[in-house]
Amino acid sequence: MPPVTKTINYRRTVALLCVYATIGLIVGLSAIAFQQLMSLANIFLLEGIAGYGETRIVWGEKRFSLPWEKPPLRWWLFPLLAGTGGLITGWIVNRFAPEAGGHGTDEVIHAYHQKDGRLRVRASIVKMIASALTLGSGGSGGKEGPIAQIGAGISSLIVQCIPALHKYRREIILAGMSAGIAAIFRAPLAAAIFATEILYSDLRFEGRVLIPAIIASATSYAVYTMYFGSTPVFVLPEMQYSLSLLDFPAFTALGITTALAAILFVRFFYFIRNTFRKISIPPYIKPAIGGVLTGLIAIAVPSVLGEGSYGLQKIILGEFSLGLLALCFLGKMLATSFSIGSGGSGGVFGPSLFAGAALGGVFGGIYQWILPASEIPLTVFILVGMVGFFSGAANAPISTVIIVAEMTRSFNLLAPFIWVSAFGYLFSQRWNIYENQITDATDVMTISLDDKIGRESCATTHDDY
Repeated sequence: MPPVTKTINYRRTVALLCVYATIGLIVGLSAIAFQQLMSLANIFLLEGIAGYGETRIVWGEKRFSLPWEKPPLRWWLFPLLAGTGGLITGWIVNRFAPEAGGHGTDEVIHAYHQKDGRLRVRASIVKMIASALTLGSGGSGGKEGPIAQIGAGISSLIVQCIPALHKYRREIILAGMSAGIAAIFRAPLAAAIFATEILYSDLRFEGRVLIPAIIASATSYAVYTMYFGSTPVFVLPEMQYSLSLLDFPAFTALGITTALAAILFVRFFYFIRNTFRKISIPPYIKPAIGGVLTGLIAIAVPSVLGEGSYGLQKIILGEFSLGLLALCFLGKMLATSFSIGSGGSGGVFGPSLFAGAALGGVFGGIYQWILPASEIPLTVFILVGMVGFFSGAANAPISTVIIVAEMTRSFNLLAPFIWVSAFGYLFSQRWNIYENQITDATDVMTISLDDKIGRESCATTHDDY
């Protein structure tokens, strides 16, 4: 029999490629706007009112200038500032888009599995404003969740406007999510893989998402770097390191340590979230309480304020003592749980990297004290700790390896990254920060049925957006 050949609809293929590239373009511009909005909030609130100057988010950032002279550090304003930001955020979120609260990426995962990829663009706009207020006033959170929801929401709106794209809705929202992450973290390959990997808590990938995500991510990254430049997100100190087989026991121990720490973070985060949900007070007040608690922690450890890029850069450069690293590790986990678990708006990727870096620094410092002849630089432990912690917290071992390598340009450390990421995943896969991930065949059958019903339902009205 002659071989079966596939007929390729080139017109449809070209049209879809144009859609993915257009999404990348729009989301890339949205990422620039979100980045600058966060920077503006940080400068005017944390720096301009509280006098806290460590607010730089990315290298190459277009900095605004204060119209008044920066005041001296007023640490006593941290709780008041973060609490007020939480109060305003809580009111905006609960008034206009309740799904914009929390850490964002989980909402995209839920939309993919349970809502046929439907997201309200209103939630994306609210998410951008609420996250900038939360992080700009000192709340502890990250950029990944907001930009994921922003990108996915924009993509969902585009699909809604073009009926021919409805059957590709789920793939397209993930392309939008990956485009946002690719831009903000300057990691186009990792963002595309993240979109395929983050949907499941076991090692499965959504292969049909990969090509749309790659095209959208590459376009978004190009747009973003045209404005900010292509400097790595984090700059590494000069160091000489050659991997040895004798180093693997240390990396194994660090992998297990970060996995256990990730479990602690996930369980505490959801304990705080569930506790706040049980409190019988107006929902918009809860983020204010979380902000005040975060501000109190920041009085002792100011580096936990905001999204933490500046403090993380200082950790990578080795500017923190062992004791301060330990405080940063505990403080960031507590502050993030209070800020986001109470209903504030922000992501969990950045805080996870921060906590993992601090833990890696503590582990590395102790290891070098016990074995002073060790040739493993402290920076290597810090970077490996970042990988192990988020790999365990998110059940995303592959994309975590690549995103840290892309963010720091540390591709020579891929072997220890992969090793520790595997241990981080294996020891903590029962717990993860994205509770809407699915895992077994029953879940898949349920989602498929929901998807079929969703596709056969009538179109969403304009009011839903």
